[in-house]
Amino acid sequence: MIRHPLALRLNPDRSIRDQIHDAAKLGAKGIVLDAIGDLAPQRLGETGRRELRHLMRTLELSLVAVSLPTRRAFDSIDQLEDRIRRADSAFAMAYELGTNLVLARVGVVPPEEEPQRREVFSMAVGSLGKAADHRGVRLAIETEAEPPRRLKDFLEALDLVGLAASVDPAGLLRGGLDPAEAVATLGSWVAHAYAGGSSSAVSAIASPRGFGSSAASIDWESYLGALEEVGYRGSLTVWPDPAGDPRAAVTAIAGRLKTLS
Repeated sequence: MIRHPLALRLNPDRSIRDQIHDAAKLGAKGIVLDAIGDLAPQRLGETGRRELRHLMRTLELSLVAVSLPTRRAFDSIDQLEDRIRRADSAFAMAYELGTNLVLARVGVVPPEEEPQRREVFSMAVGSLGKAADHRGVRLAIETEAEPPRRLKDFLEALDLVGLAASVDPAGLLRGGLDPAEAVATLGSWVAHAYAGGSSSAVSAIASPRGFGSSAASIDWESYLGALEEVGYRGSLTVWPDPAGDPRAAVTAIAGRLKTLS
C-alpha cells in the first residue's frame, strides 16, 4: 500500500500563521488554505503573499491547494459573471502562492432532464476551467452526494485540462456512496483526496459543509487501494471540524494509515 503525505486544511476563522506552525509540529507535509477573510485575493497583497510563501518554505510545508469559497451552486445565472471573476482572482493567487490546484464546491451536476440548469452549469464550469488553465492551475470539483459517474461523464464531455475532481469521502458517505468506488470511477480525473469522513449519520447531518475526520468511518484498505490503482500520488488532506481538535484529527488519521503501511 502506498503511503500518502498528510496535509491539513486550515480553519479560516483562526490565525493562519499559528495554524501553519501547528501543522508543521503535527508532522503534516502540506496545507490547504481557504481563499476567504485575510486570505481573500483582494485582501492578501503582494507583501502578504511573499511572507506566506516564505513561512511555508521555512517550515518545509507545501501548499497542496487553495479552496475557493462558494455560497451557491453554479447552475444559476444570478451574479454569475461576478462569481467567475472572483474565482479567477483566486486562481491567480493560488498560482502565486505555489500551488496548481484550486478546490471548489460548484454543486451537483444538473440532470439532463433539466436542460436549462444544465446548460448554465456547463457554461459556468467550462468558463471556470478555461480561466483556471489560463492561470496555470486546475479547478478540482469536490465530490458531493451524487453518483460519481455523473461527474465523470460531465468532465469528459467538457474535456478541459483546467478541470479535475477532488474526492471528499464525507460527502460521498452522506449520500450512501462508497469513496473507493468513486475513486475507481473518476480515475485519472482525481487530483486531490481528503482523509476521513463523518462517523455516523447523525454527525453527517450536523456537519453539512463536509467536515469530518473520523478514521473509523472509511474502509481504508479499499480507499487507499483505489487511489493506488488510479495512480494518485498526492496528499491526503485532513479537514477537521472547526469545533474539534486538529491534533486529534491528524493523530487519528496518521494512526490508521500507519496500521496499513
